[in-house]
Amino acid sequence: MPLTPAQVAQVVALINQGLTQRKVATVLNVPHSSMQYAVKRYQETGRYTRRPGSGDVRCTSARDDRFIVLEILRNRFLTAVEIRQRLQIARGVNLRERTIRRRMEEVNLRAR
Repeated sequence: MPLTPAQVAQVVALINQGLTQRKVATVLNVPHSSMQYAVKRYQETGRYTRRPGSGDVRCTSARDDRFIVLEILRNRFLTAVEIRQRLQIARGVNLRERTIRRRMEEVNLRAR
C-alpha cells in the first residue's frame, strides 16, 4: 500500500533522527515494505510523491475524442460499433469498441 506524501515526509524525518526503519514502521503503523520502498524512492528522486504510472500510450487524439463525443450527442441511439465505423470512414482511425466506450465514459456518456 503506497504511503501518502505526508507519511513519506514523516518517515524520512524519523530516519534522519536516527530511528531504524523497523522502529519507524512500528511507530507510524505502516507496512515495513511500503515504508522501505518510499524511502528508496525519496533517495532516488528527492520527492515525497509517487512517480506517474506506466500505462499504455493513448491511441486517440483529442480530435478523435471530440469526434466520438459529438457523434453520440448528435444521435444518442448509436452503438459503439456504429461510432467506430463512422470514425473509420471519417478520420481513418481504427479503434476497438471498448476504446469507444471508455472515451464515452470519460465524459459521462453511456454506450449502447
